[in-house]
Amino acid sequence: MSTNHAENKLLDPEFETVPVPKEHRKSLASVSAVWFGFPMVLTSAVIGGVITAMLGFKAGVAAILAGNLLLCLIVGSLSYLAGKTGENFAMTAQRTFGRFGYIVVSGLLSTVVVGWFALMVGLTGDTMSRSFGANMLLMTLLGGVLYVAATFIGIKALTILGWIAAPLYIILGVTSIVISLKTGSSDILNYEPMTGVGALSFGAAVTLVFATFADSGTMTADFTRWSKNGREGLLAAVTAFPFGKFMAELVGAIIVATGVIQNPATNGGDFMPILSVQGPLLTTLAIVFVFINLGVGCTHCLYNGAVGFSHMTGKSMRSLTIVLGIVGIIAAVSGIWSAFQSWLELLGLIVPPIATIIIIDQLILRRKSTSQAIDAKKWRPVAFVAWGMAAVVALLVNFFAPHLSVVAFGIGSSAIFYYVGSLLIKPGSGAGSQVENVG
Repeated sequence: MSTNHAENKLLDPEFETVPVPKEHRKSLASVSAVWFGFPMVLTSAVIGGVITAMLGFKAGVAAILAGNLLLCLIVGSLSYLAGKTGENFAMTAQRTFGRFGYIVVSGLLSTVVVGWFALMVGLTGDTMSRSFGANMLLMTLLGGVLYVAATFIGIKALTILGWIAAPLYIILGVTSIVISLKTGSSDILNYEPMTGVGALSFGAAVTLVFATFADSGTMTADFTRWSKNGREGLLAAVTAFPFGKFMAELVGAIIVATGVIQNPATNGGDFMPILSVQGPLLTTLAIVFVFINLGVGCTHCLYNGAVGFSHMTGKSMRSLTIVLGIVGIIAAVSGIWSAFQSWLELLGLIVPPIATIIIIDQLILRRKSTSQAIDAKKWRPVAFVAWGMAAVVALLVNFFAPHLSVVAFGIGSSAIFYYVGSLLIKPGSGAGSQVENVG
Protein backbone atom coordinates (compact mmCIF):
# COMPACT_ATOMS: atom_id res chain seq x y z
CA MET A 1 0.00 0.00 0.00
CA SER A 2 2.74 2.44 0.92
CA THR A 3 4.66 1.65 -2.29
CA ASN A 4 1.60 2.27 -4.43
CA HIS A 5 0.89 5.48 -2.56
CA ALA A 6 4.44 6.69 -3.13
CA GLU A 7 4.21 5.83 -6.83
CA ASN A 8 0.93 7.72 -7.14
CA LYS A 9 2.58 10.78 -5.64
CA LEU A 10 5.57 10.58 -7.97
CA LEU A 11 3.80 9.48 -11.14
CA ASP A 12 0.44 10.75 -12.33
CA PRO A 13 -2.10 8.25 -13.70
CA GLU A 14 -2.07 8.04 -17.50
CA PHE A 15 -5.62 6.69 -18.11
CA GLU A 16 -4.53 4.36 -20.90
CA THR A 17 -7.84 2.54 -21.27
CA VAL A 18 -10.45 5.07 -20.14
CA PRO A 19 -11.23 8.72 -20.97
CA VAL A 20 -9.30 11.25 -18.91
CA PRO A 21 -11.65 12.35 -16.08
CA LYS A 22 -12.59 16.02 -16.04
CA GLU A 23 -10.81 16.60 -12.72
CA HIS A 24 -7.52 15.39 -14.24
CA ARG A 25 -7.68 17.56 -17.36
CA LYS A 26 -4.87 20.07 -17.77
CA SER A 27 -4.69 23.77 -18.64
CA LEU A 28 -4.49 25.01 -22.21
CA ALA A 29 -0.91 26.18 -21.60
CA SER A 30 0.11 22.75 -20.34
CA VAL A 31 -1.38 20.82 -23.28
CA SER A 32 -0.09 23.41 -25.74
CA ALA A 33 3.44 22.94 -24.41
CA VAL A 34 3.23 19.26 -25.32
CA TRP A 35 2.31 20.01 -28.93
CA PHE A 36 4.03 23.36 -29.51
CA GLY A 37 7.45 22.01 -28.56
CA PHE A 38 7.10 18.79 -30.58
CA PRO A 39 7.69 20.22 -34.11
CA MET A 40 10.32 22.69 -32.85
CA VAL A 41 13.04 20.24 -33.81
CA LEU A 42 16.10 20.29 -36.02
CA THR A 43 14.36 18.00 -38.52
CA SER A 44 11.91 20.82 -39.25
CA ALA A 45 14.78 23.19 -40.04
CA VAL A 46 16.31 20.58 -42.34
CA ILE A 47 13.01 20.12 -44.22
CA GLY A 48 12.39 23.85 -44.48
CA GLY A 49 15.86 24.28 -45.91
CA VAL A 50 15.57 21.43 -48.41
CA ILE A 51 12.27 22.79 -49.73
CA THR A 52 13.74 26.29 -50.06
CA ALA A 53 16.82 24.97 -51.85
CA MET A 54 14.61 23.17 -54.37
CA LEU A 55 11.83 25.75 -54.84
CA GLY A 56 13.38 29.09 -53.95
CA PHE A 57 12.49 31.18 -50.91
CA LYS A 58 9.08 32.56 -51.85
CA ALA A 59 7.64 29.35 -53.32
CA GLY A 60 9.31 27.30 -50.59
CA VAL A 61 7.75 29.31 -47.75
CA ALA A 62 4.36 29.13 -49.50
CA ALA A 63 4.62 25.32 -49.70
CA ILE A 64 5.67 25.13 -46.04
CA LEU A 65 2.67 27.24 -45.03
CA ALA A 66 0.28 25.15 -47.16
CA GLY A 67 1.52 21.90 -45.61
CA ASN A 68 1.12 23.31 -42.11
CA LEU A 69 -2.41 24.56 -42.80
CA LEU A 70 -3.33 21.07 -44.02
CA LEU A 71 -1.89 19.64 -40.79
CA CYS A 72 -3.90 22.22 -38.87
CA LEU A 73 -7.10 21.00 -40.52
CA ILE A 74 -6.49 17.32 -39.80
CA VAL A 75 -4.71 17.44 -36.43
CA GLY A 76 -6.92 20.29 -35.21
CA SER A 77 -10.10 18.35 -35.99
CA LEU A 78 -8.83 15.22 -34.23
CA SER A 79 -7.68 17.31 -31.27
CA TYR A 80 -11.10 18.94 -30.97
CA LEU A 81 -12.61 15.46 -30.84
CA ALA A 82 -10.07 14.30 -28.24
CA GLY A 83 -10.66 17.29 -25.98
CA LYS A 84 -14.39 16.71 -26.24
CA THR A 85 -14.26 13.00 -25.31
CA GLY A 86 -11.04 12.66 -23.29
CA GLU A 87 -10.24 9.50 -25.28
CA ASN A 88 -6.83 8.47 -26.59
CA PHE A 89 -6.24 7.51 -30.22
CA ALA A 90 -6.90 3.79 -29.71
CA MET A 91 -10.30 4.50 -28.16
CA THR A 92 -11.15 7.00 -30.89
CA ALA A 93 -10.19 4.51 -33.61
CA GLN A 94 -12.32 1.86 -31.91
CA ARG A 95 -15.42 3.94 -32.56
CA THR A 96 -14.75 4.15 -36.30
CA PHE A 97 -12.99 0.86 -37.11
CA GLY A 98 -14.70 -1.44 -34.57
CA ARG A 99 -13.83 -3.17 -31.30
CA PHE A 100 -11.45 -5.57 -33.06
CA GLY A 101 -10.81 -3.55 -36.20
CA TYR A 102 -9.09 -0.73 -34.33
CA ILE A 103 -6.25 -3.13 -33.46
CA VAL A 104 -5.15 -3.09 -37.11
CA VAL A 105 -5.07 0.72 -37.21
CA SER A 106 -3.68 1.32 -33.74
CA GLY A 107 -1.19 -1.53 -34.12
CA LEU A 108 0.15 -0.10 -37.38
CA LEU A 109 0.57 3.43 -36.06
CA SER A 110 1.97 2.33 -32.69
CA THR A 111 4.59 0.26 -34.50
CA VAL A 112 5.46 3.07 -36.92
CA VAL A 113 6.04 5.61 -34.14
CA VAL A 114 8.30 3.16 -32.27
CA GLY A 115 10.24 2.95 -35.53
CA TRP A 116 10.57 6.73 -35.52
CA PHE A 117 11.75 6.52 -31.89
CA ALA A 118 14.53 4.11 -32.94
CA LEU A 119 15.43 6.35 -35.88
CA MET A 120 15.79 9.44 -33.71
CA VAL A 121 17.77 7.60 -31.02
CA GLY A 122 20.17 6.58 -33.78
CA LEU A 123 20.26 10.17 -35.03
CA THR A 124 21.28 11.32 -31.55
CA GLY A 125 24.49 9.31 -31.68
CA ASP A 126 25.07 10.17 -35.33
CA THR A 127 24.59 13.93 -34.78
CA MET A 128 26.85 14.01 -31.72
CA SER A 129 29.52 12.09 -33.63
CA ARG A 130 29.39 14.23 -36.80
CA SER A 131 29.04 17.62 -35.12
CA PHE A 132 31.17 17.23 -32.00
CA GLY A 133 33.32 14.12 -32.53
CA ALA A 134 31.71 12.21 -29.64
CA ASN A 135 31.57 8.41 -29.45
CA MET A 136 28.53 7.38 -31.49
CA LEU A 137 27.69 4.19 -29.56
CA LEU A 138 27.98 5.89 -26.17
CA MET A 139 25.85 8.85 -27.24
CA THR A 140 23.20 6.57 -28.77
CA LEU A 141 22.93 4.56 -25.55
CA LEU A 142 22.90 7.68 -23.38
CA GLY A 143 20.21 9.32 -25.47
CA GLY A 144 18.06 6.19 -25.57
CA VAL A 145 18.17 5.69 -21.80
CA LEU A 146 17.37 9.35 -21.10
CA TYR A 147 14.44 9.34 -23.53
CA VAL A 148 12.95 6.14 -22.10
CA ALA A 149 13.28 7.53 -18.56
CA ALA A 150 11.49 10.75 -19.52
CA THR A 151 8.68 8.88 -21.29
CA PHE A 152 8.27 6.63 -18.25
CA ILE A 153 7.29 9.69 -16.21
CA GLY A 154 4.44 10.32 -18.64
CA ILE A 155 2.58 13.35 -19.97
CA LYS A 156 4.06 15.53 -17.21
CA ALA A 157 7.58 15.03 -18.62
CA LEU A 158 6.42 15.74 -22.17
CA THR A 159 5.00 19.05 -20.97
CA ILE A 160 8.25 20.04 -19.24
CA LEU A 161 10.30 19.07 -22.29
CA GLY A 162 8.04 21.22 -24.45
CA TRP A 163 8.56 24.25 -22.23
CA ILE A 164 12.34 23.81 -22.54
CA ALA A 165 12.61 22.73 -26.18
CA ALA A 166 10.61 25.51 -27.82
CA PRO A 167 12.44 28.51 -26.26
CA LEU A 168 15.81 26.80 -26.76
CA TYR A 169 15.02 26.20 -30.44
CA ILE A 170 13.96 29.82 -30.91
CA ILE A 171 17.10 31.17 -29.21
CA LEU A 172 19.52 28.97 -31.16
CA GLY A 173 17.54 29.29 -34.40
CA VAL A 174 17.54 33.10 -34.25
CA THR A 175 21.24 33.08 -33.30
CA SER A 176 22.00 30.91 -36.33
CA ILE A 177 20.00 33.26 -38.58
CA VAL A 178 21.93 36.30 -37.31
CA ILE A 179 25.26 34.56 -37.90
CA SER A 180 24.14 33.42 -41.36
CA LEU A 181 23.00 36.92 -42.37
CA LYS A 182 26.36 38.34 -41.30
CA THR A 183 28.42 35.78 -43.20
CA GLY A 184 26.11 35.17 -46.16
CA SER A 185 23.60 37.03 -48.32
CA SER A 186 20.87 39.17 -46.78
CA ASP A 187 18.81 39.17 -49.98
CA ILE A 188 16.84 36.10 -48.91
CA LEU A 189 13.57 37.03 -50.64
CA ASN A 190 15.18 36.69 -54.05
CA TYR A 191 16.88 33.37 -53.34
CA GLU A 192 16.37 31.17 -56.41
CA PRO A 193 16.10 27.38 -56.46
CA MET A 194 19.26 25.40 -57.07
CA THR A 195 19.80 23.89 -60.50
CA GLY A 196 21.03 20.41 -61.34
CA VAL A 197 20.00 18.82 -58.03
CA GLY A 198 16.76 17.15 -59.05
CA ALA A 199 13.26 18.52 -59.03
CA LEU A 200 10.78 19.07 -56.24
CA SER A 201 7.31 20.26 -57.14
CA PHE A 202 5.13 22.47 -54.98
CA GLY A 203 2.74 19.56 -54.38
CA ALA A 204 5.57 17.22 -53.36
CA ALA A 205 6.86 19.87 -50.95
CA VAL A 206 3.44 20.11 -49.30
CA THR A 207 3.43 16.32 -48.91
CA LEU A 208 6.92 16.45 -47.35
CA VAL A 209 5.81 19.01 -44.77
CA PHE A 210 2.71 17.00 -43.86
CA ALA A 211 4.34 13.56 -43.90
CA THR A 212 6.81 14.34 -41.12
CA PHE A 213 3.93 14.53 -38.63
CA ALA A 214 1.39 12.27 -40.33
CA ASP A 215 1.84 9.51 -37.71
CA SER A 216 1.95 11.36 -34.40
CA GLY A 217 -0.42 13.96 -35.83
CA THR A 218 -2.99 11.24 -36.41
CA MET A 219 -2.38 10.02 -32.85
CA THR A 220 -2.79 13.54 -31.45
CA ALA A 221 -5.57 12.34 -29.15
CA ASP A 222 -2.92 10.75 -26.90
CA PHE A 223 -1.79 14.32 -26.09
CA THR A 224 -4.89 16.47 -26.51
CA ARG A 225 -7.24 14.16 -24.55
CA TRP A 226 -5.88 16.02 -21.53
CA SER A 227 -7.55 19.25 -22.71
CA LYS A 228 -10.50 20.56 -20.70
CA ASN A 229 -12.77 20.60 -23.76
CA GLY A 230 -12.81 20.39 -27.53
CA ARG A 231 -12.07 24.07 -28.06
CA GLU A 232 -8.90 23.92 -25.96
CA GLY A 233 -7.86 20.69 -27.70
CA LEU A 234 -8.12 22.50 -31.03
CA LEU A 235 -6.22 25.55 -29.78
CA ALA A 236 -3.43 23.36 -28.40
CA ALA A 237 -3.00 21.75 -31.82
CA VAL A 238 -3.03 25.14 -33.57
CA THR A 239 -0.01 26.25 -31.52
CA ALA A 240 1.91 23.48 -33.30
CA PHE A 241 0.23 23.61 -36.73
CA PRO A 242 0.68 26.05 -38.28
CA PHE A 243 2.59 28.16 -35.75
CA GLY A 244 5.29 26.00 -34.14
CA LYS A 245 6.17 23.88 -37.14
CA PHE A 246 6.01 26.78 -39.59
CA MET A 247 8.32 28.82 -37.39
CA ALA A 248 10.77 25.93 -37.07
CA GLU A 249 10.82 25.31 -40.83
CA LEU A 250 11.09 29.03 -41.60
CA VAL A 251 14.36 29.11 -39.63
CA GLY A 252 15.81 26.50 -41.99
CA ALA A 253 14.42 28.31 -45.03
CA ILE A 254 16.05 31.62 -44.06
CA ILE A 255 19.42 30.03 -43.27
CA VAL A 256 19.52 28.24 -46.64
CA ALA A 257 18.49 31.45 -48.43
CA THR A 258 21.57 33.20 -47.02
CA GLY A 259 23.72 30.73 -48.94
CA VAL A 260 25.88 29.61 -45.99
CA ILE A 261 24.84 25.95 -46.05
CA GLN A 262 26.87 23.53 -48.13
CA ASN A 263 24.78 21.03 -50.12
CA PRO A 264 21.46 22.56 -48.93
CA ALA A 265 19.42 20.16 -51.10
CA THR A 266 20.73 17.40 -48.82
CA ASN A 267 21.60 19.11 -45.53
CA GLY A 268 18.70 21.56 -45.60
CA GLY A 269 18.70 24.13 -42.81
CA ASP A 270 20.73 22.06 -40.32
CA PHE A 271 22.30 24.80 -38.21
CA MET A 272 24.38 22.58 -35.91
CA PRO A 273 27.58 23.09 -37.96
CA ILE A 274 27.06 26.87 -37.70
CA LEU A 275 26.81 26.78 -33.91
CA SER A 276 29.53 24.18 -33.31
CA VAL A 277 32.31 26.56 -34.37
CA GLN A 278 31.16 29.65 -32.45
CA GLY A 279 33.00 29.12 -29.17
CA PRO A 280 32.47 27.08 -25.99
CA LEU A 281 29.20 28.70 -24.86
CA LEU A 282 27.27 28.10 -28.07
CA THR A 283 28.91 24.69 -28.49
CA THR A 284 27.72 23.67 -25.03
CA LEU A 285 24.22 24.96 -25.75
CA ALA A 286 24.25 23.10 -29.06
CA ILE A 287 25.12 19.81 -27.32
CA VAL A 288 22.28 20.30 -24.83
CA PHE A 289 20.04 21.24 -27.73
CA VAL A 290 20.72 17.95 -29.55
CA PHE A 291 19.51 15.87 -26.59
CA ILE A 292 16.55 18.13 -25.75
CA ASN A 293 15.60 18.51 -29.39
CA LEU A 294 15.72 14.86 -30.40
CA GLY A 295 14.43 13.95 -26.94
CA VAL A 296 11.16 15.75 -27.64
CA GLY A 297 10.58 13.69 -30.77
CA CYS A 298 11.66 10.44 -29.14
CA THR A 299 9.53 10.83 -26.02
CA HIS A 300 6.43 11.82 -27.96
CA CYS A 301 6.75 8.90 -30.37
CA LEU A 302 7.50 6.39 -27.60
CA TYR A 303 4.57 7.74 -25.58
CA ASN A 304 2.26 7.29 -28.59
CA GLY A 305 3.46 3.72 -29.04
CA ALA A 306 3.24 2.82 -25.36
CA VAL A 307 -0.28 4.24 -24.95
CA GLY A 308 -1.42 2.45 -28.12
CA PHE A 309 -0.03 -0.94 -27.16
CA SER A 310 -1.26 -0.43 -23.59
CA HIS A 311 -4.85 -0.19 -24.79
CA MET A 312 -4.43 -3.23 -27.06
CA THR A 313 -2.70 -5.48 -24.51
CA GLY A 314 -4.11 -4.26 -21.21
CA LYS A 315 -0.60 -3.70 -19.85
CA SER A 316 0.43 -0.41 -18.25
CA MET A 317 1.87 2.38 -20.37
CA ARG A 318 4.97 2.55 -18.21
CA SER A 319 5.88 -1.14 -18.44
CA LEU A 320 5.44 -0.98 -22.22
CA THR A 321 7.58 2.16 -22.35
CA ILE A 322 10.47 0.12 -20.98
CA VAL A 323 9.88 -2.85 -23.30
CA LEU A 324 9.40 -0.79 -26.46
CA GLY A 325 12.22 1.55 -25.46
CA ILE A 326 14.66 -1.37 -25.16
CA VAL A 327 13.59 -2.65 -28.58
CA GLY A 328 14.10 0.80 -30.07
CA ILE A 329 17.52 1.26 -28.45
CA ILE A 330 18.69 -2.13 -29.73
CA ALA A 331 17.57 -1.15 -33.24
CA ALA A 332 19.39 2.16 -32.92
CA VAL A 333 22.63 0.67 -31.57
CA SER A 334 22.67 -2.05 -34.24
CA GLY A 335 22.65 0.61 -36.95
CA ILE A 336 19.56 -0.69 -38.74
CA TRP A 337 17.77 2.56 -37.85
CA SER A 338 19.22 4.14 -41.00
CA ALA A 339 17.24 1.68 -43.14
CA PHE A 340 13.94 2.63 -41.46
CA GLN A 341 13.41 6.08 -42.90
CA SER A 342 12.33 5.22 -46.45
CA TRP A 343 9.90 2.58 -45.17
CA LEU A 344 8.51 4.86 -42.47
CA GLU A 345 7.98 7.62 -45.02
CA LEU A 346 6.22 5.18 -47.39
CA LEU A 347 3.93 3.99 -44.59
CA GLY A 348 3.27 7.64 -43.79
CA LEU A 349 1.50 7.98 -47.13
CA ILE A 350 -1.26 5.57 -46.08
CA VAL A 351 -1.78 7.16 -42.65
CA PRO A 352 -3.62 10.42 -43.51
CA PRO A 353 -6.71 8.53 -44.80
CA ILE A 354 -7.09 6.99 -41.32
CA ALA A 355 -7.33 10.42 -39.72
CA THR A 356 -9.72 11.66 -42.40
CA ILE A 357 -12.07 8.69 -42.04
CA ILE A 358 -12.26 9.23 -38.26
CA ILE A 359 -13.03 12.93 -38.81
CA ILE A 360 -15.76 12.26 -41.38
CA ASP A 361 -17.27 9.54 -39.22
CA GLN A 362 -17.28 11.23 -35.83
CA LEU A 363 -17.35 14.95 -36.57
CA ILE A 364 -19.62 14.97 -39.63
CA LEU A 365 -21.73 11.82 -39.98
CA ARG A 366 -22.22 11.27 -36.25
CA ARG A 367 -21.73 14.80 -34.95
CA LYS A 368 -25.17 14.88 -33.30
CA SER A 369 -24.67 11.60 -31.46
CA THR A 370 -24.77 12.01 -27.68
CA SER A 371 -23.84 8.41 -26.84
CA GLN A 372 -20.45 7.92 -25.19
CA ALA A 373 -20.58 4.12 -25.46
CA ILE A 374 -18.09 2.34 -27.71
CA ASP A 375 -19.75 0.92 -30.85
CA ALA A 376 -20.75 -2.73 -30.36
CA LYS A 377 -19.50 -3.74 -33.81
CA LYS A 378 -16.35 -5.82 -33.92
CA TRP A 379 -15.47 -4.59 -37.41
CA ARG A 380 -16.67 -1.67 -39.50
CA PRO A 381 -16.02 -2.78 -43.10
CA VAL A 382 -16.83 0.58 -44.72
CA ALA A 383 -13.97 2.23 -42.83
CA PHE A 384 -11.50 -0.42 -43.97
CA VAL A 385 -12.67 -0.37 -47.58
CA ALA A 386 -12.41 3.43 -47.70
CA TRP A 387 -8.96 3.31 -46.10
CA GLY A 388 -7.74 0.64 -48.51
CA MET A 389 -9.03 2.46 -51.59
CA ALA A 390 -7.58 5.80 -50.45
CA ALA A 391 -4.23 4.15 -49.65
CA VAL A 392 -4.14 2.75 -53.18
CA VAL A 393 -4.88 6.22 -54.59
CA ALA A 394 -2.09 7.75 -52.48
CA LEU A 395 0.45 5.11 -53.49
CA LEU A 396 -0.47 5.36 -57.18
CA VAL A 397 -0.05 9.13 -57.10
CA ASN A 398 3.26 8.71 -55.25
CA PHE A 399 4.68 6.33 -57.85
CA PHE A 400 3.18 7.73 -61.05
CA ALA A 401 2.57 11.43 -60.35
CA PRO A 402 4.86 12.38 -57.45
CA HIS A 403 4.78 16.04 -58.51
CA LEU A 404 1.24 16.19 -57.14
CA SER A 405 0.45 16.33 -53.43
CA VAL A 406 0.11 12.68 -52.41
CA VAL A 407 -1.25 13.68 -49.01
CA ALA A 408 -3.98 15.86 -50.50
CA PHE A 409 -5.12 13.02 -52.76
CA GLY A 410 -5.11 10.57 -49.85
CA ILE A 411 -7.14 12.90 -47.65
CA GLY A 412 -9.60 13.91 -50.37
CA SER A 413 -10.20 10.40 -51.71
CA SER A 414 -10.68 8.87 -48.24
CA ALA A 415 -13.24 11.55 -47.35
CA ILE A 416 -15.20 10.83 -50.53
CA PHE A 417 -14.94 7.03 -50.27
CA TYR A 418 -16.03 6.91 -46.64
CA TYR A 419 -18.81 9.48 -46.95
CA VAL A 420 -20.33 7.84 -50.03
CA GLY A 421 -19.84 4.35 -48.59
CA SER A 422 -21.61 5.31 -45.38
CA LEU A 423 -24.56 6.69 -47.34
CA LEU A 424 -24.82 3.51 -49.44
CA ILE A 425 -24.51 1.09 -46.51
CA LYS A 426 -26.87 2.24 -43.80
CA PRO A 427 -26.47 0.99 -40.21
CA GLY A 428 -28.57 -2.10 -39.59
CA SER A 429 -28.47 -3.31 -43.19
CA GLY A 430 -26.33 -5.73 -45.14
CA ALA A 431 -22.81 -6.46 -43.96
CA GLY A 432 -23.00 -3.79 -41.28
CA SER A 433 -25.81 -5.48 -39.42
CA GLN A 434 -24.14 -8.85 -39.61
CA VAL A 435 -21.04 -7.48 -38.03
CA GLU A 436 -23.03 -5.71 -35.36
CA ASN A 437 -24.83 -8.87 -34.35
CA VAL A 438 -21.65 -10.90 -33.90
CA GLY A 439 -20.70 -11.30 -30.25
